[in-house]
Amino acid sequence: MMSYLAQAEIFFLALVRITSFFITAPFFGIRGVPSLAKLALGFIVTVLLFPLMSAVQLSDAASGAYVLAVIKEALLGLSMGFLATLIISAIQVAGQFMDLHMGLAMSGIFDPQNATNTTVVGRFFYVMALLLFFQLDGHHSLLLALQASFRYLPLGEVVFDGSMVWAVVKLFTAMFALAMRIALPVIAVLLVSDLALCLVARTVPQLNVFILGFPLKAGLGVLTLIVIFPLLFTVFINIFSQMEQDLALLLRGLSP
Repeated sequence: MMSYLAQAEIFFLALVRITSFFITAPFFGIRGVPSLAKLALGFIVTVLLFPLMSAVQLSDAASGAYVLAVIKEALLGLSMGFLATLIISAIQVAGQFMDLHMGLAMSGIFDPQNATNTTVVGRFFYVMALLLFFQLDGHHSLLLALQASFRYLPLGEVVFDGSMVWAVVKLFTAMFALAMRIALPVIAVLLVSDLALCLVARTVPQLNVFILGFPLKAGLGVLTLIVIFPLLFTVFINIFSQMEQDLALLLRGLSP
């Protein structure tokens, strides 16, 4: 039997990992949510998960430098939440790519939840991704991944090395590649429209192609978006199903 002090130290390690995860995780990490509410949620989840941790994990977690272990647990929770947020960010960046080519990037709006400027289609994609995320029980998947992290990485056994950094970099670059693939149909149609406008400008110099191009590109972009909209739901579902695999890849990279 461990002393109450040892159990309290281990409970605090678990609390640090879980609360750090909620700070950067999708939906849970919304800036409008008070910090005390996030801390209370982390405490409740820690109380629920703490009995599920085996005695071997708890005894291993109590060894080593405690302060260093707390820092590692905080970094692990932040990394897991940030990786999950990248999935939602890829969808939002895809909408911003579309706005950039449709000429709607100038109509930027302020996003109070993330404290950043976003565009119309980008904001629409973000809200739609969050709604679909809940519809597919993505928040339950995040909580299950958080529970599985204690199985892959027992408390106090987190190891940060070059392989983990390289894995995060690859996932970060894959986010931009994924956003570009989502926005590619709209970008391709607008590229063809640009070529057509160039031909019109050469054949009919009297026509003001610059003024004509703004409503034309915006209309073509919205029309293309409406056509491919049913396919986007399938793409988003596949993206959310990939989230658990990406989190598992991060945990394996951090395992000793």
